[in-house]
Amino acid sequence: MRPIRRTALVLAVACLGLAAGAAAQGGDAARTRDVQRLQEELANLDAELNDLEPGDGKTEEFRERAEEIREEAIYLKVKMRRHARRSGEGTGVDYDEVEELRRSIADLREDIEDSFERRDGGAARLPEGTEIQVRLDEPLSSRTARREDRFEASVFRPVRSGNRTAIPAGTRVRGVVREAEPAQRPSRSGRLELSFDSILLDRSRLDLRASVTAVSDDGEQRPGTAEKAGIGAVLGGVLGGILGGKKGALVGVVIGGGGAVAATKGEDVELPAGTIVTLRLDRPLEVPRR
Repeated sequence: MRPIRRTALVLAVACLGLAAGAAAQGGDAARTRDVQRLQEELANLDAELNDLEPGDGKTEEFRERAEEIREEAIYLKVKMRRHARRSGEGTGVDYDEVEELRRSIADLREDIEDSFERRDGGAARLPEGTEIQVRLDEPLSSRTARREDRFEASVFRPVRSGNRTAIPAGTRVRGVVREAEPAQRPSRSGRLELSFDSILLDRSRLDLRASVTAVSDDGEQRPGTAEKAGIGAVLGGVLGGILGGKKGALVGVVIGGGGAVAATKGEDVELPAGTIVTLRLDRPLEVPRR
């Protein structure tokens, strides 16, 4: 064999060895959005589990599978937390790990729906006053926002109608800036007025009329409305750190009943990506069944 060909062969073998080693260490890194989708799927699974009949044989089987999913979610949480403590960039977990767990969740939810015949063709009606929590996809600031600016968010917790999920977590919601006033130091506070006007569900666009009633950086509900913490809460703290921990803190509180968010005197309203916004329906919403 000629020396050049021999050298090329050695290099090729070496490259294959490096590729195999990289594959053994893990695939592509999961993005923040990938982990966020996983949290949303965990929240949707919680909603399904909450309505299972106790004592039923199938219920016990499903809860055992859910517990395995919880353990896998905790494993990912530990990896993410250790990675964050080392000041590493990104999530610290592999895309394949996240997707495998999402597939397990989807399989379990489908089995639950099939076993308990939770699928039908009727519409769900959410009455006026129903609250929906959404998570901002992008930061909003009274310093830079302009009237009629569009923005997007995703449903943070599933919205239930009877014993079914009407709006799953992760559903896309669109909003618009109605008014924006930058701060003027030292006395004038920044102000944002937000409105949410549409929701995208199963490729359908539904008209939405909802007002902002609260903003938070952790999705905590007000006393008396919080549900029992489930699997969906496992990733909450560590994911919140990844989403907003390095991008500034939330500044602003809701004032009045029109969805206006104001800051303290001389400060601008700052709503980082990941901010949880609570909406209240201004009129009933008809949601087609999946």
